[in-house]
Formats: sequence, C-alpha cells, structure tokens
Amino acid sequence: MTESMPVSENAELSSPTDLVDIAVVGAGLSGLVCTQRLHRAGYRVVVLEKSRGLGGRMATRRLPDTCADHGLRWLEAQGPQSQQLIQAMLGRGLEPWAGTVYRWQPDEFVPLPAPPRHVAADGITAVAKQLGAGLEIWRGQRVVVISPAAQGWELTLESLAGDRQTLLAKALVMAIPAPQALDLLQPLSSVLEADLLEALAAVQFNPCITAIACFSEAERALFEALPWAAVQCPPEAPAAWISQESSKGRNPDCPALVVQSSAAFAAVHLDELDLTAAGTALLDYAKMHLLSELPAPQILPQVLQVHRWRYAIVRSPYSQTYLSASQPAPLVLAGDWCSPNETPNPGIEQALESGIAAANAINVLLDSRPLPGVDYSAPSSAPVPLRF
Repeated sequence: MTESMPVSENAELSSPTDLVDIAVVGAGLSGLVCTQRLHRAGYRVVVLEKSRGLGGRMATRRLPDTCADHGLRWLEAQGPQSQQLIQAMLGRGLEPWAGTVYRWQPDEFVPLPAPPRHVAADGITAVAKQLGAGLEIWRGQRVVVISPAAQGWELTLESLAGDRQTLLAKALVMAIPAPQALDLLQPLSSVLEADLLEALAAVQFNPCITAIACFSEAERALFEALPWAAVQCPPEAPAAWISQESSKGRNPDCPALVVQSSAAFAAVHLDELDLTAAGTALLDYAKMHLLSELPAPQILPQVLQVHRWRYAIVRSPYSQTYLSASQPAPLVLAGDWCSPNETPNPGIEQALESGIAAANAINVLLDSRPLPGVDYSAPSSAPVPLRF
C-alpha cells in the first residue's frame, strides 16, 4: 500500500509529472469517506480542499477562547451509516448532548422531540479531522481548471496565496455541491455526456447566512439563565435557528450564539460584499424576541462574524447515490445532494451513502480491487484537541 502523507495545511505539491491514482475534490463527509475506502484498498488518493479546514458544512469557527458550529448543528442517527459513524466517534471527541430544543412561536415555547443528538466540545469539525487522519489532504488548494489528459485528468490548482500548480490523476471524484461541479465541468461539454451536465444543472440548494456572536465573561450568568439551549424559529422569521454554543460543553466564560438565517433572508443578502449588516439584523432578531429580558448594554457581542453558505441545504436532489462517466477518463460525482429515496432535506446519511457508493464506482472504473468494508474508525485514534 502506498504510504500516505498526513493531513497538512501546507503539503508540498507534486510536480506536474507526478501521477496519482485518484484525485478527490472536496474534504466534506462524502469526500473523506470515499477516500478512506480507496486508501485502504491501496490506491494513492489525494484530497483537494479549497479551504484550510476539513468537513465542508461540518464546520467550526474558532473564537477567542471558545468555538462555534456554524454549519451542521450536531450529529444524529438518520440511518444505518450515520448511526455507525456516531458509534465510531463516541469517546473520540463526540459526546451525547442533553440540550433542550424548543420551537419558538410568539408568546410560546414548545419543546421539540429529543432523539439522541451528539456534539463535540472541540467543535463538530473534530469528526472530519478524525476521518481525515492519515489521508493525503492538500488544504488551501482550489481546483480552477479540469482538463482531459493522456493518462486521465489534469487539474490546475490555485493556492490561497494565488500560486498555481497542476496535478495529474488517473481518475477523479468530485465531492462538492453540484453547482460548483457544474462550473468546473461545463467547459468540457464537448467531451462529457449531456445527460451528466443536465443532471448537475437540475440540483438546487437553499442558501443560508450564519451570524456567530461571542460575548464576554460578564454575561455568563445572563446566558446560563436562559431556558433554552437552541430554538427553532417560525417559518416567516428572518432567522431559522438560534443556539447557545456553550451548551455543547465549551468554555462557559465565553457565551456564544449562532443564528442561522432562513433561506428567504439569505437569498436577499447572499451577494452583498459586506455581510455585517445582515449578521447584525439576525442578531437583533434574536435579541428582540429571545433575549428581551437581558439588559441591552449587556447583549452586545465582543465578536460578530458572519458566514455565507451559498449551498446550505439541498432543495432538489439528484435521484441516485452518485453520477459517473467513463469518458474521457473515469469521473464520479458525489455528495449529500445525491438522494435516491427523495429524502426531504438530505443530510449526513445521504452524504455517507454517496461517499461509499462513489468509492465503489470509481474502483470499478479503475482496477476493481477488493474494497474493505465500511469502517469510520480513522487510522489514528488520538483525539484532536482544541487549541485556545
């Protein structure tokens, strides 16, 4: 088996003549699960991730002395694969969460059903770090051009600093949102089947804008007195979800709120260059309706950060677990947007199923090696600590 490079933010890129077996674009759940299976079968797989972190929407924002999950809220079993993932991660950063979630309606809080939910005190991205341990992941490398090559695919990569490199791969897996994949593949319309591009074009997402607010130690008692850990807001509200991140076992001296917008609110503000006003509006909504008993001077955040999720929630999924093409070279596309059971709001279960299926499909298009069974236990079992 080829020895892999550990996860590194500044991995040294191969020369243009260095040919890897498989390039996987995207270090979200689908990409990491796909890579794990292929790596264990002996392929040399390189994961290309445009950001510095892993996990895609399984994202954690680092704040002064704490952190906040500003994408995926928690892990809960949606099916056999997500249940298996949770079991593999328990005790390795993932723990049960006992927070109470309410549906807020004017003048009324209604507790929601409480299926087992799991969080990570160090941030939900710790799960992605565990899955990525021991894999060859090139972070901060955005794929900007994909071209057919004599031995497979040539990928042009752009670093966060703007430098460009190329990578050659016999096969390609794209585990990113369908619209992003379409942008990269559309220039290849003369060599790719029209059905593949049409299927990608039909996938649609709802956007989300997330406000992350961090408060001072002086407000600790005020936030601890709140009756809720998280709140689901009415459909017509600008905010869809509000959570106290300190309820996840994090530093209680640094209260943090996450306010996730509705799709309608996000659609209005999505392309604004500066999202500060949108984030402030979301926080103001939370202050007016859910923090109204707190003195106004004491609910001003020390830190307010805003994140734009252009592809937050799948609205119109693709009807199979993956998309593939054998020409001009092996190509497979995967993600939570691949949902054959027409699941409303596809999520973690669909992402895992698609990653597994993508590994099977690309293996068939290459060497048809025996693939190991699904095992979410990362090669390294050491927990990844949060560095304050």
